[in-house]
Amino acid sequence: MTGRDRALVVGAGYGGLLAAQVLATRFRQVVLVDRDDITDSDQPRRGVPQGHHPHYLLEHGAHTLENLLPGLRQAVTGDGVATRDFGSDARFLLPSGWTPRVPTGIQIQSMTRPYLEQQIRRRVLDHPNLTLRCATPVDRVVVRAGRVRGVRTGDEVIEADLVVAATGRGNVVGTWLESAGYGPVPERTVAAEVTYTTRTYPTAPPDLDACLAVLLYAPLQQRGGGVLAVEKGRSVLALFGYGAHRPPLDDDGFLRFARSLPDPCLADFLATAPPHVHAHRFIDRGNRWRLVHQVRSWPDGLAVLGDALCTFNPIYAQGLTVAAMEAQALGESLDRHEDCRTFHKRCARIIRVPWLMSTSSDMAWSLPRAPWAARAAHWYSTRLVDRVPTDPELYRVFAGVQHMRRSPAALAAPSVVAKALRPRPAAGTVRPTRSVKTSGS
Repeated sequence: MTGRDRALVVGAGYGGLLAAQVLATRFRQVVLVDRDDITDSDQPRRGVPQGHHPHYLLEHGAHTLENLLPGLRQAVTGDGVATRDFGSDARFLLPSGWTPRVPTGIQIQSMTRPYLEQQIRRRVLDHPNLTLRCATPVDRVVVRAGRVRGVRTGDEVIEADLVVAATGRGNVVGTWLESAGYGPVPERTVAAEVTYTTRTYPTAPPDLDACLAVLLYAPLQQRGGGVLAVEKGRSVLALFGYGAHRPPLDDDGFLRFARSLPDPCLADFLATAPPHVHAHRFIDRGNRWRLVHQVRSWPDGLAVLGDALCTFNPIYAQGLTVAAMEAQALGESLDRHEDCRTFHKRCARIIRVPWLMSTSSDMAWSLPRAPWAARAAHWYSTRLVDRVPTDPELYRVFAGVQHMRRSPAALAAPSVVAKALRPRPAAGTVRPTRSVKTSGS
């Protein structure tokens, strides 16, 4: 990546904002463009269709975001975004029962996606050398002598020494490259169609600190949902279903779907929630990784990150964390004067583990056709999940791996394997404890 005069970021969503934050301290000028007309709002916008639905940062992602934007965690606390323990203040219903209410040391904060982007955007736009251009759709990249020199938008060419594509889930980058005479980018895909129907309520969930969720679990548990406490004393409730199990948008159907879950906790919440709240639906098709690091003929000066590079099944909450890590890696590559291919190899190393975790689980939706390694992983993880409700220490290991503070290899430690090989516990689930938590519990 040569030249440090002007950098251009296409896409002013979460990933693009973090890229702009990194670039603003390394380039004389940064231009951030987006096709939407972006205002200083904490409401979902057209260009982020998943913005209505629940999001939360894994702990590793929260630490990475704080490194990129020091003070953000403390700042959002003023809007009621409390820091809570993932084990003590969140409960998840697995096929084998509820996760134990035990401290894990994993600190989480729950926010809506639009609010999080608003807070990041305000801080990024504070850079005097950064310009945001809204309602500016990019038609293609401009390539000269094997190097990207900028982008074309309408009749205008915006020149840049580096173009960062944070264009979201569509194959925008692939279209740009083909129009510039490059071949298609290879992809890996693992399908897992999950539909989310979400409502936001103006009141906080009763008797709930952070999150209460009934999880999907392939291949048998095809319906789930969760309620999440978010900023400003509000709550977000989402119902989700695999394949044909699509949560309805209407009031009666929404409630019936909640009542069909293995536990009535979400239906109980709906019974006391305000009526006539508008519902939003989002259908996610699964996991897609565009393998740009494998493309030998790649124009230097074009970097790709965020959902434009890899999208995960959002049920695993990995996307925000991976995008933050990629933005951090962009800064590291710039500081080492690496080219874009080397940066993409850095991103591939970041993606590899969460991709393996997400896709191994999703392959179980078609278990008889899954590769033997995925079937073996599903067998092993099911044995461990059976023991989580009655084994707090095992749950702490699980949570640490999920939040990317520990390697997945921790699940193959001899003490953990020994637990997996024990006889299976008796079936049955336990309702979550609704008592008010006291200090020190």
